[in-house]
Amino acid sequence: MIGHQIRHAYEIGTSFRFSLTILTTLCALAALHGSIQIAEAAPLVLPATSDYLLVGRGTSSTAVGAKVSSSNSLGRIYDVPSSSDPDVDDNPPWPLPAGGTPPTANVITNDGNVAVTHQNGTYDFSDIDIWADIGVRCVDGSTTNCRAGWSNSTLTNGTFANDPNTMAQIESELDAAHTTISGLSSTNTWSLSGQGSMDPNTGVWSLNSDGVDGNTTITLGPGENVIVIDTGSDDMKINNAGLVVDGPAGSSVIFVLENQSNNFLFDNASITHGAGGIGEHGILFAMLEGGNDTNFNFSKVIVNGAAFWDLSEDEGKITMNNVQGCGQWVGDHLDFNDVQLALCAHGIPEPSSLVLLGLCGLGLAAVGRRR
Repeated sequence: MIGHQIRHAYEIGTSFRFSLTILTTLCALAALHGSIQIAEAAPLVLPATSDYLLVGRGTSSTAVGAKVSSSNSLGRIYDVPSSSDPDVDDNPPWPLPAGGTPPTANVITNDGNVAVTHQNGTYDFSDIDIWADIGVRCVDGSTTNCRAGWSNSTLTNGTFANDPNTMAQIESELDAAHTTISGLSSTNTWSLSGQGSMDPNTGVWSLNSDGVDGNTTITLGPGENVIVIDTGSDDMKINNAGLVVDGPAGSSVIFVLENQSNNFLFDNASITHGAGGIGEHGILFAMLEGGNDTNFNFSKVIVNGAAFWDLSEDEGKITMNNVQGCGQWVGDHLDFNDVQLALCAHGIPEPSSLVLLGLCGLGLAAVGRRR
């Protein structure tokens, strides 16, 4: 893949290395009870990025950076399924899996901010209402150069502006996050899938080609967890099912694909945080080297507390149709239709220990960046 390489490092048995570059911190390694723990791991810190619900990083020469159309709202969730009205906007079956926390309905959050970070990037909005405390920001904020389209839409509270310094800061933060996440390495015998529970003797979830096709709850350990998903040659799917990610206060998780040629496909599904303290900022699905495919594809999905970042910078796309809830979406090209979204940015409030649940023998290391 042009501009990128992934190096898989295998060292079966006893140790691994986690490289953090955001704070240039090298953490001590230790094995503990069949998992691996790093003391005082530095958090992902993205102060500029965390203000934005949508971040479109691509150039307009291939597609619009952020396109949202057809009766949408950013920064406001009108309604979500409930026991009294389970079929709102033809969304996923109600109820959520036991322990799942639904997004809050009938609330104006004023956080529907949009960033277009490429100097040749554009946005295109139609039939959309945006409630924002910042608004829409571009490298070149002029109507001619950044606004590909704006019809039957309103922007409330926020403004349109050219802000190249903040856009450059977002790019720097996301490149650093890519390097950090790509530095993961594991030699433990963990692997993820979604058939309800983990084998208590082996710590392994069994994956089939249908992906997560039954309601599944993943309970995290303290600190930041990193779960590497091995799907073989198949895409990572959540079909007609709900995924609940729970953990204690201060816990978080980063999901990455072992096979970066695969995609995340979520259909008639829900992805929500649990009530154990993890909160709305602890779940991240990250694509590192996805290519110019549709790397995330959502259809009829409820989200609460999860962020979805395509950090590959290969002009790939995130597509969403009929999606409601609280999350964050970062990618080269965002193409959304019929959405009601509020901001739940991924971030860790303070340094904590890190527990790594990874595929046996996986190492991901990026040795090149595009820009």
